[in-house]
Amino acid sequence: MGKKLSSAVWLCGLLLFICTAAMADQTISADHDTGFPVEIVDSIGNRIVLQERPRRIVLAGRATLTTANVFYLFEEARTKVSAIGHTDQGLGSFLPYLDAGFSVIPELPHEVGPEEVAAQRPDLVIVKNFTYSRLGVPLKKLGIPVLALSLETPEQFQQDIEILGKALGYPQRAAEIQDIYRRRMADIETRMEHLMDSEKPEVLLLYYNTKGGNISYNIAPAGWIQTLQVQAAGGNPVWVESHFGSGWKTVNFEQIAAWDPDYIFVTSYRIPTGAFFQEMLNSPQWQHLRAAQSGNVLAFPADFYSWAQPDVRWILGVQWMSKILHPDLCRDLNIMREIETFYVDMYGLSSAEFRSIVEPRITGIE
Repeated sequence: MGKKLSSAVWLCGLLLFICTAAMADQTISADHDTGFPVEIVDSIGNRIVLQERPRRIVLAGRATLTTANVFYLFEEARTKVSAIGHTDQGLGSFLPYLDAGFSVIPELPHEVGPEEVAAQRPDLVIVKNFTYSRLGVPLKKLGIPVLALSLETPEQFQQDIEILGKALGYPQRAAEIQDIYRRRMADIETRMEHLMDSEKPEVLLLYYNTKGGNISYNIAPAGWIQTLQVQAAGGNPVWVESHFGSGWKTVNFEQIAAWDPDYIFVTSYRIPTGAFFQEMLNSPQWQHLRAAQSGNVLAFPADFYSWAQPDVRWILGVQWMSKILHPDLCRDLNIMREIETFYVDMYGLSSAEFRSIVEPRITGIE
């Protein structure tokens, strides 16, 4: 009798364990598959169907730092990266501070080929839109989903964040990120809404480039984010009528002197502005410019990356420039506080982490 009872108890226990395990599996499966399968239309119109949440994600191709900095806004997805392209533009990489395992993630070369990407066995590849024909097309033929992101304007940033959140299975987080941008832009728009055109200072934003060992000054196309940043900050970009092309355009100093704007902002992407800015400013030709004489030639801020580019930090560039161009309208705008809350809200850093990791890197803030 005792043995029969013991056997019955054991059997009941076993059945209870199996049922509990099965329910747990169903819960895990249900959580894993929430929102999937999903169909996504990326920034260049490609339709992608993901049957389940991607678990091996590759960020590849040129301009990986742009797609990666957006991807890492989704904290829960960071551990899913199985390979990544180059994310150090010259001032260091921020991403290792967000993922303790970043150093062991395989780093792909700048001009990576589709075979190298496919070898990582990804179930999702994320690329910048202009690399899709080189990487996306051959990977798609291999049955690998490829998501192309644009991220070239504030509007495209908002759209691509929604697309990325849907692909990763975190649409709520995407909505939170969009709201952060929306609120910051709305604040600047409210401050600038009554500005007359005559009240908008003339602004020139230059990219200081030393490629090939030669110094050149470059202007962005009319539709690029650098131009849109100046306009959003209440400035008049003097160069827009001179460049409707599709890439950086070199201008000589005679043209800079002919524009002779109220403000000149200088950015550099691969070397710190501190390495050249003061020497440039002290040169006789620069001293003849109105902006130099009034102290309005300024290095554009940066931390790990310049804020004058299609990177998540573009909104910080708008906020900073707004306060420079219109100090009366932005008297209560505390830029250091805005930077700190950006990193706390966007990347989940604590205030202490911001002060130890990011703040020492910030340049261009007075």
